[in-house]
Amino acid sequence: MAPKERFSISMDAALRTRVKEHADAMGIDVSSYVTAAVLRQIDEDILVARRFADIDADIAATEAMAPPQGQDEEFDEADMAAVRAGIAQALAPEARDSAA
Repeated sequence: MAPKERFSISMDAALRTRVKEHADAMGIDVSSYVTAAVLRQIDEDILVARRFADIDADIAATEAMAPPQGQDEEFDEADMAAVRAGIAQALAPEARDSAA
């Protein structure tokens, strides 16, 4: 096992009290409790990044394109339909499950 290193964080007194009380109620020390919370957040962040990776790539590719000549910069109904479809795809339960 790798040696542990001290890591200092700052928080207001009320939150510190809540964290300590909750860790105590769970039967673990604050370091273990905070470490578990951080690891859960990292996993969630990775899941979100995976879920939106294709959409982010599509956005980047679209933004890199030159604008069409002679066309307004306003969105038409077809543009809005494509946006709604992309959002629905990202929020669909199967998209969330396959990203894990």
